[in-house]
Amino acid sequence: MNLNSEPTPLSVIATVSRLVTKITDRISGDRSEFPLLVACVTAEALRKLGYQADVFYGQAAWIETMEDMNIMWVGCWGDHTHFWVATPYGEVIDLNTSVSYRKKSHSNPLHKPKYSPPMLWSREVPKFYRYLPEGIAEVDLDSDRDQRWFKLCLSEVLEKLPTLEQLLQTADENLDFPDEAILCPGRRILDDAAQNFRHYDRAIMIKGIPDSPF
Repeated sequence: MNLNSEPTPLSVIATVSRLVTKITDRISGDRSEFPLLVACVTAEALRKLGYQADVFYGQAAWIETMEDMNIMWVGCWGDHTHFWVATPYGEVIDLNTSVSYRKKSHSNPLHKPKYSPPMLWSREVPKFYRYLPEGIAEVDLDSDRDQRWFKLCLSEVLEKLPTLEQLLQTADENLDFPDEAILCPGRRILDDAAQNFRHYDRAIMIKGIPDSPF
């Protein structure tokens, strides 16, 4: 069976997203600042399960909702670079968008985000995201800290990762997703306990989507 000829199963999405986000958050202190670390660990976890996955770099943007309920594009473009994972099926995997509100903008101290878009694991990318890949990233963790974090995160994720056979036998009602909104294949959105996506989506419906920065 060609694992890359169809969408990633929900059981794989649930387990990999939960392990990667939980472990990278704990080890780094806040994964929102380290998209390359998150992408690298995600790709390695998928490869361990037999799925081809590559880390891409390029421009990326997504819409955030501010405390005053206005919306704006944020992300990395121009002189800044973002990292995410892609599969041969065409899925875009970004486990950092849901926590982008935690990042503070040094260039805009008035930027006070309240809601971010869901984590993304889908071939279908809604209009409140923008990804412009520039190539496959050659992972270069040049600091001792980054190398140490990557080894710690990866070893723990792989240690706790079930086999593909075990994951495929898991019933949907027993899946354990992270408590963050996530957009899955088929535009299936799973909200978090606080229903943050519902509030996010309402603001976008009211304000509309502005022109993207690229």
